This record gives sequence, C-alpha cells and structure tokens, in this order.
Amino acid sequence: MKKIKASQVAKTVLSRVVHPKHVVQAIQLQRNRKRASRSLEDVQLKLFSQVLPSDFLHFGFFENADIAPEDMTLNSVVEAQTRYAHLLLDLIVDRDSPVMDVGCGMGGLCRMLLERGQSPVAVTPDRVQVKNIQEKYPSVPVIGSKFEQVDAKQYEQMFGTVITSESLQYLKLDKALPLLNRILKKGGKWIACDFFYREPTHEKSCHVWQEFVSKVESEGWAITFQRDITAHAAPTLRFVHMWATRFGIPLMHFAFHKFQKKQPGLHHLLHDALRSLESLASHGISLIDPAAFVAKHQYMLLTLERAN
Repeated sequence: MKKIKASQVAKTVLSRVVHPKHVVQAIQLQRNRKRASRSLEDVQLKLFSQVLPSDFLHFGFFENADIAPEDMTLNSVVEAQTRYAHLLLDLIVDRDSPVMDVGCGMGGLCRMLLERGQSPVAVTPDRVQVKNIQEKYPSVPVIGSKFEQVDAKQYEQMFGTVITSESLQYLKLDKALPLLNRILKKGGKWIACDFFYREPTHEKSCHVWQEFVSKVESEGWAITFQRDITAHAAPTLRFVHMWATRFGIPLMHFAFHKFQKKQPGLHHLLHDALRSLESLASHGISLIDPAAFVAKHQYMLLTLERAN
C-alpha cells in the first residue's frame, strides 16, 4: 500500500476549504442533512449486520442478568439475541397461519420462523433491510413500508400472529391499533417486546408504560401475558458501553493527539470540528449508559389479544 504523506492530506483539505465550489457543496449538504439521515441509518444497520452475523438488531436476553461486560463476547451477544427470539416464538399459538414480523430488522426472526415450518411476512420501510431479506430469504414476502401504511384490505384477517420486536416504540398507536385489529384473525395474538418509559416525559423515543396500557385497554385490547425483562436485556448495553468508554474514546483521543503532533497547523484549523466530534461521541455514549437507561426504561415482553 502506498504511503500517504500528511502534507498531501493537509493540501487536499485546505484546497477544499478555500475552493468556492466545495464551499457551496458543503452548504448544500448541510442544508440537506435531514434528507440524508435515512442513508446514514442504512449505513449503521449495515455495520450492525456485519458485526453481529445473527441478522438480529435487538438487545437480546441474557439468562445471567448479572454477567460482567468483561466476561462477554460477541458470540455471547449473538446467543442472547437468539434466546430472545425463542422467547417470542414460544408465545405463538397458531402455528398454521402466517406471522407478520413488523420492523423485521435484517430478517433473523423470519429465518427462525422458516426453520419452524411457519410462514413469515416481513414489514420494514428500510431499503437495506428489504434487500437483505430478499437476497437471503427469497421465500419471505417483504412489505417495504411503515406498518401504518400496510394495506388493511389486502391482509384482512390474514395473520394468526403479529410480532413487534423493538418496533412498537416507532408505531403511532392511533393508526396501528385499528390496523392490527383488521389484519389479525379472530382470536389472533399480538406479541410485543420493547422498552417503555417508566414515567411520563417530554422525550419521544418510546411509549410511556402506563399510557400505553391505558391506550390499548381503551381500544379493546387485553394484555394476556407480561414479563419484565429489563435486567436480562441490560448486559448488551453494559458490553457496548464498556467498549465505547475503554477503547473508543481513548483511541479517538490518541488519534487527535497524534494528528496534532504531525500536523499542528491543520489541527488548529480543524480544532472546533474535532471538538464537536468529541462532544458528539460523548453524547452518544451517555445515551447508552446502562444505569441511566434502566432507571428511565422498563423492557416488557407482552402478549395482547382483542378483549371479548
């Protein structure tokens, strides 16, 4: 591999900083950053699928809830994700009717349904997920849209089971609950596994537990099974948090320090940008702080049915 000199990098960066065309393009990209956020999420999902080859994107379920992150491996996370999927599948009663997997991720649950001789239908608006499932599991029909946009007439009373695994948090209940009622067969089950806020909050990343319970009951649903699995999902957060704090941040500081030594002038020009990157990384790590997450959230495994 040809060695690239630091002076060449500095020259390239500076030429873009002062060139009018690149300045205009930078402004346009900044203005359109919200439109580009979808593609960035696609890249994140692709990264997760490469790091964890299980085709799952959820927290997983650890039998030993007290396992130390230092004792965990990527294989143990994959095993926990598979164990989590078995918890969902074991709640299925109607094994003959199709199963809708809402927010199907990379298709791991669909794969396990196929292995059990069942008929999954995947739902996801994400084009990376759609492509992955079509390539790896071509027999699985994929609905490439948000759940609320699914054609109720086309799937009227078709499914014996609908599963929302870490996708319930994204659903708009006013639209999702009537749709669930239409596509489920009489006596069908809705299996949900997701985290909720313990207390009311202005944050919107998931539903508030008591508000969710009140909403589904008012719409004629009954929670027929529930299990709090918060402690069993938390080890994954502890594992990720450990790697971020012990390796990610120190490596970033090392890279910045080396950059400053090698190219002090360029480092000075990019000082604010590098500080912003550091702040962004620190904020991201704070969002996955295990103690803070557990204090604010509860992770619930649920079965819901239409009340008689």
